[in-house]
This record gives sequence, C-alpha cells and structure tokens, in this order.
Amino acid sequence: ELEVNASDLETDGQGNIQVKGAPQKSISIFDVALSAHFKRGRSISGRGMFLIPRSYPEKETGAMKPSTCYAHACTVAEVEVDDETGEVTVLTVKNVFEIGRALNPKMVEQQLVGGSWMGISHALYETTEPYYPNRDHGGTDFNQYLMPGPGDLAETEIVVLERPSADGPFGAKGPGEMCANPQIPAVANAVFDAVGVRIDTLPITPERILRALKAQATG
Repeated sequence: ELEVNASDLETDGQGNIQVKGAPQKSISIFDVALSAHFKRGRSISGRGMFLIPRSYPEKETGAMKPSTCYAHACTVAEVEVDDETGEVTVLTVKNVFEIGRALNPKMVEQQLVGGSWMGISHALYETTEPYYPNRDHGGTDFNQYLMPGPGDLAETEIVVLERPSADGPFGAKGPGEMCANPQIPAVANAVFDAVGVRIDTLPITPERILRALKAQATG
C-alpha cells in the first residue's frame, strides 16, 4: 500500500505502520489487515513465545530472583437466592483485572468476559459427578452436561488495570488462566450473604443450598 520495501517501514506503537523518516506516509494496521484479506486473499498472523530467564540461587545466600509476572483479579457478584427452591440468580458480576499491559485491548476484553461467564458456570452449573451415590444418576454425554444458556448469564462489567510488568513481554501478563477463578468464591460469598449458609462444594446447586438451610434450622 505504501509502495516501499518492508525494511523501510516501522510501527509508531499506536497501531500504525509508517515509512522511516516520513511519518506522514502511514497506514493503520487495521487497513493493512483489510487489504491483505480482501485485495490479496491472505491473512496476517504471527507466532511467538516468551520464557522468563531462569534464576539460579546465589551460592552464599541461596537467594533467587522471584518472578513478578502474575496477573491479579477481584470479583464482586450480586445474587438472589430463593430460600424455598434453593435457586440462585446472578444479577450482576463486576470484575477488575490487573494484567500488566493489554497488547490487544479488544481481544483481552473478550477473553475476560468469556472467562467471567465460565467462572459463573463452574460455580453454579458444571459438574462431571452425579448428585447421588450411584453413578448411574450422572450424565452420560454432553447433552446431559449442565451449562448456562444466554438467558442465564448475568450482566457483566470488566475493568482492566494496566501496570506493565518488567518480567513480561512488552509489559504484558497472561490474562487467560485467572479470569475464570474469582467468580467462584464471589458467588459463594454472595450466597452466604443472602441466606447465611456456606456451600463449600461445587457446583452450588439448589439441592445443596436447601440441605444447608435445613441443617442450619435443625442444628
């Protein structure tokens, strides 16, 4: 598109590709991708890997350099619990994720939203074990594997905090592993706040809530 050799191009760090020494000659990465796909029938893709350099213990002290490249998350869930049926309705889920630097903000947001929904699913629905002692009562295929549908998903809010990490590639941390974790204790705590019983077994089913309420009333 810019009619120069690739070696004469550079990025400006703001989503644009420009000619070296002539920043007025530029094109956005978005337009480059569109041109590659629709004009040339090709896709732009990349592949890379980052490994934190190995830390060896000091001979005298045994000290090592710890890795600080860990993402952090906090979730608050608002629920309603029917104390007659044990049914839990998740009203809102608010998530805050500290992920270093978001290299692809839209993709990061999609990952975090999907992870939040997955966390709700683990908290309230998904299990590979039967509810009763006899395994015959368990599901036999994915048609019987309980998962939430679109109507079961709560209003979800995502806040991304960027604190670039010195140990991460371009300051990034991995947002993919922890984004489905904090919703589980958030829902469990919200259920406790609503009806006063602690459920420490997943998923938090209506049956388990009703059994806990009965035990509380008779205990």
